[in-house]
Amino acid sequence: MSKTFKLAAVAALCAAAAVAHADVKFDANFEGDTTNTSAATDSFKSGGRIEVNANAELLKQGDNFVNARASLLLGLNADSTVDDAWIQFGNSSVDLKIGRFEALDLFPVAKDTVLDPATGAGYRANIGRGRFKDGQFHGALGLNAAPGLRFELGVVNYKDGTPPASGAAEQVVRPAVSYTTGDLTLRAGFESFDMGRGAGTQTGYGLSAGYMLAKDAVVNVNYGNSSDLDASSVGANLVYGPAGIGYIKDKTGATTVDTVYAAYSFPLLGVKGAFITPAISVSSGDGVADKTALRVRLNYQF
Repeated sequence: MSKTFKLAAVAALCAAAAVAHADVKFDANFEGDTTNTSAATDSFKSGGRIEVNANAELLKQGDNFVNARASLLLGLNADSTVDDAWIQFGNSSVDLKIGRFEALDLFPVAKDTVLDPATGAGYRANIGRGRFKDGQFHGALGLNAAPGLRFELGVVNYKDGTPPASGAAEQVVRPAVSYTTGDLTLRAGFESFDMGRGAGTQTGYGLSAGYMLAKDAVVNVNYGNSSDLDASSVGANLVYGPAGIGYIKDKTGATTVDTVYAAYSFPLLGVKGAFITPAISVSSGDGVADKTALRVRLNYQF
C-alpha cells in the first residue's frame, strides 16, 4: 500500500475530527475464513481480518457536500492495510471522487463468499474499477443526469518511476453508465487501457442487468468482452435472502473455464449481527486441473 493512500486515510479521519460540524460514523466487522481447496495442489488455509470504517460528512452547505471514507483492514495472520481511502465532493448533479475506491461494478458477482476459478481467464470489465496499488492515481467524475441515470468517467494514471507489476494498468479511461427504473438496473461501460510493457492501448466493454425480485432478492446477468485480449466472460447469479448462487464462464483464447459457486448464511447462536456462512466453488477448464473450494466464514458486525 502506498504512503499516499495511507496518508489519505489518516487525513480523512483527522479532517473529520477537525471540522466542527462534521458528521462521522464509525463501524467495524470481523471476518474469519477457513478454506479447503482441492486442485492440482491441495491446500488448507485459515485466516481473517477486522475491518474498521470511518465515514465522514465533512461539509454540507445547501446542495454542496464533501464526504470522505477510510477503511483499515487488520489482518489476523497477514499484514494490515488500507482498503478504502477517498474524498468526494460535489452536489446532487455532479461530483468527483479521488483516492482508493471501487468504481461502478459492470460485472457484479453477488454472494461470492468463495469464487475460485480453475485458472485465470476471461474479461469482466474491471481492469479500471479501482482499489489500485502503489503509484496509481484514480479519480472518477460522476454526473447524475436524470432520476435513476448516472454517468461516471474513471481515470487511472500510473506515475511511479519504476514499471508497474505485471497485470497492473499504466493508463485507463473508463466511462460507464447506470440506469435504474423501478426494480430494474442496467449498467454499461467501456475500458481503454494500457497495461504497459509494450502492450499498447487495448479496449473492452461490459454489460449488466439486475432485477429486484423482492426486498432481499436480486438476479444479475453480466457480460464482458475484450477482443484485444481475446477474452470474454458471461455470468448469472441470484441472491435470495441468505442464499446465493452463481455461474461464470470465462474464456481467453482456446481456454474456457466454467465456475459454479454458492453460499448460505445462518444466524450464529442468535447473536445480532453474527453469521456463519458455508460456501462452495466448483470449477473446471480446458487443459487445467479441476478445482473445488470449500469455505466456512464467520462474520460479526460490531
